[in-house]
Amino acid sequence: MKQTLLLFSSILALGCSHPHAFILNDFEKNKYFVLESINHAFEKDQIGRSPFIVIDGNPFNYNKKQDTILLPLKKSDILSLDFLNKNSSRIIYNDKENDGAIIITTKIQKR
Repeated sequence: MKQTLLLFSSILALGCSHPHAFILNDFEKNKYFVLESINHAFEKDQIGRSPFIVIDGNPFNYNKKQDTILLPLKKSDILSLDFLNKNSSRIIYNDKENDGAIIITTKIQKR
C-alpha cells in the first residue's frame, strides 16, 4: 500500500510540475524547436509553469489552463529566444502572477 501511494504521489508531483508545451505553428520537425530551451529554463528555475510571453515587444496572451500552447511562429521566423527570471520579469512587466518571461524576437518585426 505504501509503495502504491508513493508511486501515485510521485507521478502526480511530476505531472503537475512540468511547464506548458509551447510549440510552433510549423512543420512537424520544427514544431518543438523552442520546447527544449523552455524546458531547460524551467529546470533551472528561471521560469515557472505559466511564463509571460513577449513576441517582438507585444504580450502574447494564452489560456493558462491548456497544456499545449501553439505559438503563431515558424522556426524560420525566430531571431532570438531569451528568458527573464521570475524577479526580473516582475520588475519589467509588473505582472503579479508572473512565472518569469520568454522574450521572442522575430526576423520580421511589425512596426
